[in-house]
Formats: sequence, C-alpha cells, structure tokens
Amino acid sequence: MIARRIALYAVIVGSISTVCLAADGEAKCTDCHATEAGRFAASVHSSLTCQDCHQGEASYSVPETELKQYTSRAGGKSFDHGSSFAGKPTRSAIPSLCGDCHADVERMNPYGLRTDQLARYRTSNHGKTLAEKGDERVAVCTDCHGIHDVLAAADPDSRTHPLNVPSTCAMCHADVALMGDYDLPVEIVDEYRQSVHGKLLLEQKDTGAPTCATCHGNHSAMPPGFATVGSVCGQCHQAAAGHFGSSIHATLEDHKKCVQCHGGGEGRHFHKIDRITKPAGVLVQRYAHLLEFQPDPTDEQITGSIHPDPRKIITQALPTCLECHDELEEDESLPTLFALLDGIAEAERNYVKTGQRLEEVGRGLLLVDRQRFEFEDAKTFLIELAPLQHTLDNEQVAAKVAELNAVCEKVNAELDALERGLEYRHTALWPVWIFSIVFGGLLYVKYKQLKHHYVKPLPKTGV
Repeated sequence: MIARRIALYAVIVGSISTVCLAADGEAKCTDCHATEAGRFAASVHSSLTCQDCHQGEASYSVPETELKQYTSRAGGKSFDHGSSFAGKPTRSAIPSLCGDCHADVERMNPYGLRTDQLARYRTSNHGKTLAEKGDERVAVCTDCHGIHDVLAAADPDSRTHPLNVPSTCAMCHADVALMGDYDLPVEIVDEYRQSVHGKLLLEQKDTGAPTCATCHGNHSAMPPGFATVGSVCGQCHQAAAGHFGSSIHATLEDHKKCVQCHGGGEGRHFHKIDRITKPAGVLVQRYAHLLEFQPDPTDEQITGSIHPDPRKIITQALPTCLECHDELEEDESLPTLFALLDGIAEAERNYVKTGQRLEEVGRGLLLVDRQRFEFEDAKTFLIELAPLQHTLDNEQVAAKVAELNAVCEKVNAELDALERGLEYRHTALWPVWIFSIVFGGLLYVKYKQLKHHYVKPLPKTGV
C-alpha cells in the first residue's frame, strides 16, 4: 500500500516539477530527488519543505541540459547546493534535528503532540550511548520512524504501528553481529513472538496487547530492572501486582519478580511470558471434552486435562528458584507452594464439575436460570484466585477456595432438589396412569355390556 502511495506521489511530483522547470528554468529539489519527494509527499511531514531539514535554496538556476547530467549520474558530476546547504545529517545530529520541531511546545500544540520526546530519548540507553560514547550504531529517530516516509503511528504501514513494533525493534535486536558487540541476546524478539503478549498482538491482531514499547518505553527505551519489573507489569496486571507486593518475594532484592515464574527458566531471557490462568469457560469445555473419552476421570486426570499449566510453569522456573531454595529436602517452601496449587486445582475441579452438571440439567425439563445466576459467584471467586495466588498465602487462598466450593455445593444441592422433585413427580404419575388404565378398561367393559343389551342387530333381508 505504501509503495503504491509513494509511486503515485512520485508521478505527481515529477509531473509538477517538469512543468515548473519548463516554465521558469529553475531546478527544484524534486527534479533530482523524485523518489524521496514521493515518499515525503505521502508522509505526515508533507506540509514541510526540504529546506526545513536540509537547508539550502528553494530552487537553483540550472540549464535543463546540465540538470540531466546530474539526474542521470552518467557524468559522475556532483551538484553544488551552495554554502547554506546542510546536506544529509549525521546520525548523531538527527535527534537534535528532529527535536528542533518536536521539542517546540508552540509548534507541536496544534497537533496535540508531546514535546518531551527528545528529553526522554536522551535518558534512554540509545540516547546515552550516542551522546556519551558517540556510538552511531544505536537507534535514532529515523530508524524507528523512517526518513522521508514518516507515517502516523495509527497508519498500518507505519513502523511504529503496534503490529509492526516487534519487527521494527528486531531490525537491531535480532541482528546477531550488532547485538554481539553489545553482549545482548538476540533471542528476545522471538521469545516475545511466542509469548502470550506476542500471540495476542501478532496472531489475534489485538493492538491493545503489550508491545516492546509498552514495557521498555518508546523514546525513553530502557530495560526494566528486576526491581521495577513488577511495577511495569502492574500497569496492566494491577490486582496481581498488588497481591504480589504483600508476598515474601516482593521484599527480596535478588528476586526477579513477575518474570521469575512467567518468563524464566533455563535458557530463557524473560520475554517469553507464559499465561498460567485460562478463562473459566475454557476449563468447562475441556472437562466436557475429557468426559467424552473418560466417563469417570480421576482428580489427576481432570486437573491434567483442564489446566496443566500452573505446575508445569512452576517446574520450568525451578532452576531459578534453586538459586535461593537450594536445600529442597529441608526447605518447606516448595511443598507449601504445591499445596497452594493443589488447593486451586481442587476449586477448579469443583467449578468444572458443577458447570458441566448445570449444562446437562439445563438441557432437560428443568429450569436452572436461578442456579446459573448463583454460579456466577463461583466464576468470580475463580477469577479472583488467579491474582490472589501471588500472595503465596495459603490461608487467603484456602479461604477463597472455600467460598468457591460453598457456591458449588449450594448449586449442586439445589440441582439435587430439582432432580428429586422431578423424580417425585415421575413417581407420583404412576397411580394416575394405573387409575387411567383401570378406568379406561372398566369403561370399555361397560360399553360392551350396554352395546349387547341395547343394540339390536339389523334383520337379515333376502336378495
């Protein structure tokens, strides 16, 4: 789409410049730089001029025959743009050049754009490395936004559109040679793409999902340290972050916070964020599917089928856990953690069994609308369990599990009563059916008697 857009603008600009050149004999930037002009005309900066960034003259007096020598490059001649021409800016000059406008409050106000981005860039690892070490290999404005083809972030073709941000960052952060010089891992982009966030963004096209910039910042890009990663994740996962803040791990300096469990493990770099919880409806669906193949499953089979992730992910994170919990035989932390997970697994089993029973009973003759409404409380408690487990407080978790189990027990008790009532009504119908059959039989006997007594056969007549 952007290629067609640029080509169209290039044709238009080229046509206009040819007319201008023929009319006044003056050469303009577009006469030699038609490709750049096309891209520029399609960009958000189309209202600017070449001179706003490159300086120089608006036009040059050049004979048309001589102009062709420059545009064809056949003669190898270099055009002298004059002493006022700044030329192509160096990479180290680009942030300040962009900041001339984008840090100007008066100029940016009409567009509703922030004016602190240059200051933020200078606080980033990119900006600091550029300013302090003069290393021009780091990212500057044009690497992320483009040069002449700068598009609004909402444009699907923009490099800064949410769906394109991972690829934009990957231009550097997946470059093995470049990252090797900085001793940085190149696996992080692929880890992100395999994470729950990456799948939401790239597979389901959910532009509300976190991108690289959501966690690291855009112009002020910095890797969040493990001391602050909880706050970064807490921007979205507020309940989980609040509960984690009350846990023992929140007070430990060496603990890697959220990514310890959700993105850690052997050979990982904390960007493959795994999702542990599943929607309540998915759990019920998985249980129903299990029953098709296993009519009488054990508790272990139910848990393994509906929600195997928690224990698997904790086991995966164990290598980093062992950095502190090195004496597992004497350390009670791990058994306590698995007891917590077992309590939640019990609640999930009760939830899916009750949910499945509601579905089955509701498909029959009984109305279970009130029970469905009551069961929503169990769903609420199940959702609350997900962030609550971050407290690592078995008593709090057990209390919430008890609340969920109580709702399930109440719903099951009411379903039992409804089914008993239906069974009672079925049983009560037997005397009615017996009476009806006997009464019908007696009526038939009486009918035969009356017919024999009162109905005379017709006399036979001869032929």
